Amino acid sequence: MDLRDVLGLPIESNETAITYTDSEVVSTSLYVQNLTEYKRILKIDNDENGADLEVYRTYEGIRKIQDKEIWDDIKYSIVILQSGQINGRYFNTIGYYRSVAENGYCYPEIFQLAQGYAELLLQQPRENHEQVKEAVMIRMQKHDILVVPPSYGITIINPSDKIAIISRIRASDAEEIKEPFHNTKGSCYYRLAEGKWDYNPEYEEIPSLRLGEPHNKWKSLKRGVPIYASYTYNPRYFKSLIEPDPSIFVL
Repeated sequence: MDLRDVLGLPIESNETAITYTDSEVVSTSLYVQNLTEYKRILKIDNDENGADLEVYRTYEGIRKIQDKEIWDDIKYSIVILQSGQINGRYFNTIGYYRSVAENGYCYPEIFQLAQGYAELLLQQPRENHEQVKEAVMIRMQKHDILVVPPSYGITIINPSDKIAIISRIRASDAEEIKEPFHNTKGSCYYRLAEGKWDYNPEYEEIPSLRLGEPHNKWKSLKRGVPIYASYTYNPRYFKSLIEPDPSIFVL
């Protein structure tokens, strides 16, 4: 499938990966999460036999060759999340928070769905990760955009029977902090079949799950316009990804 219109890059997709011409597009790294490692990290007991399936993969630092100087402080990535279940839970990315910027606030990030359907579970911790202040679930359709505030951790879930492809931009210095989610065997809620959600017993405090909508308050972002193109057109509008100001992020 040709993803040029939704990604703003000359990229195509198949059932597991994206393809592009090296003379047009480059990527700095590729991370692949297979099922065996996924179960080990999240301490999932499952004795089902079968191939070591891929759960998801992330292409980091993707850009057009000629855009090198533009994509310096900001990094563009693409996540491909497979369809599947383990112990009755839909496949999801391993949750993470983002590291702290120089001004003392965690880095925010922006997502846009390019193909399929995905649910993004955001959780805001209190002083401890095991005590969650707010949990919000966002349903995302093709072209939808979500600006994630600095203080929220995020898990991407694919409750459909097709792959989900989602693009992301954030500060190049932002790092993913996954260890808290490793310790609690995932996010505060598990996504089950038939639209059901289950509490994760590893947490001490879990609020009711609130349903949110993909939205943002940024005039520089338009639904249907690839976030790659929005940033390339006017990078200065995205300064708050590098110097976070929580007051301008609304969830």
